Amino acid sequence: MSKNNNYIVLARKYRPKNLKDVIGQEDICSVIEGSIKLNRVAHAFLFSGTRGVGKTTLARILAKILNCEKLEVENIEACHKCANCISIENESNMDVIEIDAASRTGVADVREIIENINYKPVSSKKKIFIIDEVHMLSKAAFNALLKTLEEPPSDVTFIFATTETEKIPVTVLSRCQHFSLQRVSLELIAKHLIQVSKLEGYELDFEASKLIAQCSEGSMRDALSILENVFAKGEIINISIVREVLGISDISAVIMLFENLCKGDVNLSFDCFEKLYRQGVSIDKLAKSLMNLAYNLSLVKSGIKNTNEFFDEQSSKKLEDISKKFEMDFIIRFWELMQKYVNELTDVFNEKQCFEMIIMRLCYASLLPTPFEVIKKKIDIQSKKKNGEILEDNKLDQSKNMNFNSSTDGDINDNLARKKNILKESTENKKEVELKKFSEVVSLIEKQSEMLVAYHLKNSFRLVSFSEPKSQTSVGNIELQSINDNHESKKILWSASKILELITKKRWILSISNKIGLKSLQEVEDEKKNKNIEKLKNEKLIKKILEIIPSSEVISVKPIKKNIQEE
Repeated sequence: MSKNNNYIVLARKYRPKNLKDVIGQEDICSVIEGSIKLNRVAHAFLFSGTRGVGKTTLARILAKILNCEKLEVENIEACHKCANCISIENESNMDVIEIDAASRTGVADVREIIENINYKPVSSKKKIFIIDEVHMLSKAAFNALLKTLEEPPSDVTFIFATTETEKIPVTVLSRCQHFSLQRVSLELIAKHLIQVSKLEGYELDFEASKLIAQCSEGSMRDALSILENVFAKGEIINISIVREVLGISDISAVIMLFENLCKGDVNLSFDCFEKLYRQGVSIDKLAKSLMNLAYNLSLVKSGIKNTNEFFDEQSSKKLEDISKKFEMDFIIRFWELMQKYVNELTDVFNEKQCFEMIIMRLCYASLLPTPFEVIKKKIDIQSKKKNGEILEDNKLDQSKNMNFNSSTDGDINDNLARKKNILKESTENKKEVELKKFSEVVSLIEKQSEMLVAYHLKNSFRLVSFSEPKSQTSVGNIELQSINDNHESKKILWSASKILELITKKRWILSISNKIGLKSLQEVEDEKKNKNIEKLKNEKLIKKILEIIPSSEVISVKPIKKNIQEE
């Protein structure tokens, strides 16, 4: 063991000391440099962004530049040799005060700052207050700081850093020069990790560095922390070691599991998962990896290149092969199901058992056709059997007529029963015809944009009888039963008769009857809709889909036109 106990972690050891060393924030650095050259330095700065992108680093660099005694106009960089630079570097400068707002959130802490502002700098050019995680300050603390922040003394500069800009009051934001730091790109992180590894005496290949960069999610500090854990293994660094440190299984094994799930092979999927589980893979990470593969597969299918994701050449080729076997709607459905199943993993008592059930559900779902496949198949069947179905319907009608005519005269009771049935059927048919004609009349009114009249005719009345005018001089009669106590709906009838007269050039009388009507047009529509839904819910395929997706139900059915492919 080394006797040196003053070890400094990589994230601190390789923290940038100059603006040119800050990685991935070149635009912000150039703005800061330009403002110092032109002597247009703001009295308050706000650096925002996710973790590990350089907020505090930029604040410290700016503090050194503003107080450097040997600053040159041509080269805006701290000298690191003067007393101010050295003291700021050692965190011993009395005029550069760094405050952690996460632990000092109250008004008393802000009052302390306000009191110190009135004193001139002891040894530096400017008195600088660096407040980290400034969004943690209380509302009262922000209000206390407002006036001072708006008009501080000329030798005072505030530098704020935060990860949550939305929590900072607008009144504070408007008083600061705001810089929003971006996530560091995957390529830049990978290159920097290779350089750091060389300086530390290790060889890091490009694949391993890209994998670390991908897992860091744009944070340079996270990437260096992962690299430190890799170095701690004390072995030859390769992508396998990196995967082991990160708790990520071999991507080829995950892709194999993903492919078997897409194929619907339960046995092979269970075997793949068992191997990964024995290797100690995190089930949560595995589920997210499968979801991530579905996302990347959709990008491959769409021809979009994902620059933020790293796959080796073999894995990329495998994804391209899988994308040729499955359609986009299947891939999207897989992703949607995985999104739901990943959330389930957080609330279970047995994670392994839950994931095995997820495997079975995914395999079962992959065997089912997607809605687009079902529609396409039905259209194909209908187009092939169209002529045959018409012939079958004609045969059924002829056989019914033959059966009716074959009744014997001696069977009086049967004939009477048949006559009653025929009379009943003719009456029902007449009512259906009248309802249909009434519906057409309401449609004519709708086409004239008389939506209120049409609405009441559909919802507030039931049809009792309908007779249309047979000649130019005759009158059409529509008898209706009112089914609500709305007086406005009754006044509508006069308007409806005038609209119909205008459309048809014939007279119409719409009256309210005490007789019981058939059904309102809205009731007919609702009944038809419910029948279609019930019929669809009893189909085998739809039952399976409803079982796979919990808490799902059929709420509407829309007809598909037969010439959908041409459209």
